[in-house]
Amino acid sequence: MKSKENAPARSHTEESDPDDGRGRLASAVTRYVLTPSDLTQDGPQWQVLRPGIRIRELFQGTYLRIALLSYIPGARVPLHLHTGDEHIFVIQGSQSDEHGDYQAGSYVFNPAGSRHSVYSREGCLVLIQWQAPVAFIDNDKSE
Repeated sequence: MKSKENAPARSHTEESDPDDGRGRLASAVTRYVLTPSDLTQDGPQWQVLRPGIRIRELFQGTYLRIALLSYIPGARVPLHLHTGDEHIFVIQGSQSDEHGDYQAGSYVFNPAGSRHSVYSREGCLVLIQWQAPVAFIDNDKSE
């Protein structure tokens, strides 16, 4: 018998107990599983974020968003200020900023208040989690 842990299902909602054990009411919990086949960078779930960069939203909460970002070779995000913490895990390729080059397997933490511009010479796929939108510093946001 195949367990739910190994099932290829992407997400499902489970009814939970009315009390989550911490004195809070919880009506449903959504569980999301990302599998290697989800890393293909095509399909309707991918949207254009900016020229050369596509996004696949995985989770959006009040103070938390998680997504996959796909950069084509040469794609960049201009100088911006982080208004909340950001966590990036490079899955494929490499991503760079003024502080260094980050190969597949690298984890990058950009705290609130930090600023940088991002680019990818060879293209990359990253898993990103952020708390708040960035504030662009460059005048030209479309490059």
